Amino acid sequence: MINVTATFSVREGQNEAFEQAVAAARPHMLADEGCLRYDLQRVGRSTSDYVLLETYDSAEAIRRHGELEAFAALNREVEDLLAAEPVITVLKPVGEQVS
Repeated sequence: MINVTATFSVREGQNEAFEQAVAAARPHMLADEGCLRYDLQRVGRSTSDYVLLETYDSAEAIRRHGELEAFAALNREVEDLLAAEPVITVLKPVGEQVS
């Protein structure tokens, strides 16, 4: 499994629109073969920072995810809601992992 985080900083007053956009896209993302997790979390006490936790079963699944129309549509929808470019991090397991 490959874990990915996407970190977002949302413009003031745009939280609800951002959360709704991600929530609406989530079923489409999870329906894609190989996407095992697509969960939006707010960062601690922040009112504007979010992390999207994603898990895929392969590098091929990540590649396919980037080609989805639902992915492109979500990017278009949230583009003007963001205060900065998202930061995408692909994580690599170290040592023995608990599943």
